[in-house]
Amino acid sequence: GPHTCSRLAVSKDTSSDNPFCADCYGRPRHCLSEFINAAYGVPVNASHSQQGPDYDSNIITLTDLHNPHNLTCWMAHRGTDTGEWVLTVPLGRRFEITYISLQFCHQGEPSDPISISILKSMDFGRTWRPMQHYSSDCLGNFGLPSQTVAQTRHQETEPLCSDPRPLQKQRGGMVLAFSTLDGRPSSPDFDHSPTLQDWVTATDIRVVFHQLSKVAKAAPLALSDLQVGGRCKCNGHASRCRRDDTGRAVCVCEHHTAGPDCDVCEDFYFDRPWHRATPTHPNPCVACECNGHSNKCRFSMEVFQQSGRHSGGVCQKCRHHTAGRHCQYCQNGYTRNHSKPLNHRKACQPCQCHPLGAVGRWCNQTSGQCLCREGVMGLRCNRCAPGYKQGKSPLRPCIRKFTATIYAKEESRKRAECVSYCQPSQVKVRMNLETYCLKDYVLKVQVRGMERSGPWWQFSISVQTVFRTGSTSRVRRGPQSLWVPDRDLGCGCPALHVGRTYLLIGAEEGERGWGPEESRLVADRSTLALQWREHWSPKLRGFRGKITISCPDAQWLHTTPLALAYVVSFKIISAVWLA
Repeated sequence: GPHTCSRLAVSKDTSSDNPFCADCYGRPRHCLSEFINAAYGVPVNASHSQQGPDYDSNIITLTDLHNPHNLTCWMAHRGTDTGEWVLTVPLGRRFEITYISLQFCHQGEPSDPISISILKSMDFGRTWRPMQHYSSDCLGNFGLPSQTVAQTRHQETEPLCSDPRPLQKQRGGMVLAFSTLDGRPSSPDFDHSPTLQDWVTATDIRVVFHQLSKVAKAAPLALSDLQVGGRCKCNGHASRCRRDDTGRAVCVCEHHTAGPDCDVCEDFYFDRPWHRATPTHPNPCVACECNGHSNKCRFSMEVFQQSGRHSGGVCQKCRHHTAGRHCQYCQNGYTRNHSKPLNHRKACQPCQCHPLGAVGRWCNQTSGQCLCREGVMGLRCNRCAPGYKQGKSPLRPCIRKFTATIYAKEESRKRAECVSYCQPSQVKVRMNLETYCLKDYVLKVQVRGMERSGPWWQFSISVQTVFRTGSTSRVRRGPQSLWVPDRDLGCGCPALHVGRTYLLIGAEEGERGWGPEESRLVADRSTLALQWREHWSPKLRGFRGKITISCPDAQWLHTTPLALAYVVSFKIISAVWLA
């Protein structure tokens, strides 16, 4: 070629064992499988329209070694001068056909009218489409004008019809040769024309001799050779096509492609979509970048588009505690070991967070910094911060160093904040019918457990008695969840302890950002939580029995004599509760 490699370049290792599919620098390049007679040695099936299928099958005289000095002819049977003869050649795989030639046994130009069709199948004989018609009367026999050149690009993948005479004369007889690309406008740009590539692709070839001469003394149909010249369809990714154990021709794929036609990418080479190779773009399949931590990946078109059509491989089953699209991150609980390269099997090391000083085992991917509890510091959360000392609780391993004066001032400040935060009614309870009726529920509950959930505490309670619920309430006896804000619980409004039983008087929660279907039972600073006393039960039940109507509105409370009686009754009960 015009560019030659130096001796130094030639000595370099190449990425391909096939010198035709890579240059001397090891760079992939477009390659073609060898040109062969795809019909050689293939048994031909010959059938006659009036004699039924398989009339004369497995003919090999048409496809054996052609010797002009010792012709082996196949001759149509006597008495079949009318009707159609159909010759079918199964090629066994996809080929890109360049030409199809028929050599007749007789030496002279045939004087009888010729009417021949050449068809192809791309699906191993299930369907057929014509490629070319030959006739001295194209319009009469096939309804097509006689032409040898497609007039438009749309017509170039349609069959043409022409008079084949004069036939080519070769040693041993006259030859009818059909070139698949002659007269096709896009043939100079074949490597970039998917329509033409599809046009020349075939798995089977069929030649039909239409309505032979009815003249009694006409020479019978006699053929000495049938050739199908072409290449295994390897899409520019193989230069050899060999027989496998079943005798089927398969491409010896290069460029990390695979499949019988080199039409898919080899496993793990999914970083880019598969493309046919062209002389200007060999389009090899590219390996996924997994930094040596995985040997399995998949292709993602979405990732490929987002990368500017540069890379679409996504690694799967990352090993060595790595994670991420390229196995470039460490799993939770692991951090980068900067003393090792990213592709080292020990590139990620455990976080080694202190079990008491750290919250969980998570740490920063880059720095390895663990998430420390309050008052704890250090990369691994293994020592107390300034102003803190070691505590006795595993939940608070480090506590503040308070002097007596500082501690008293801090406690006094917190108490003052809580008093102003909690509603006055929690400091001194005054219960009446108005308070009762403005609440959504009056419940007797037992606290079973509690768990922190962000800015809330979730209490597991058992509702033992429902004295009152609002019209929209869903509270029922049995297990329930009660949600208390962290600040409210810290100030003791309400004060709830696991294992104790309380009388709760409060409002259901529906306006704290939860959807209607997520309505929750909430106890906050507006909720009355009174430690239960057993002698309250009959009085509450009796009072509930006296109210036969729903709670009145505020105006009703202040205008009816009956309401005043209820207010007095509740004040008496309230006094008993607080005793």
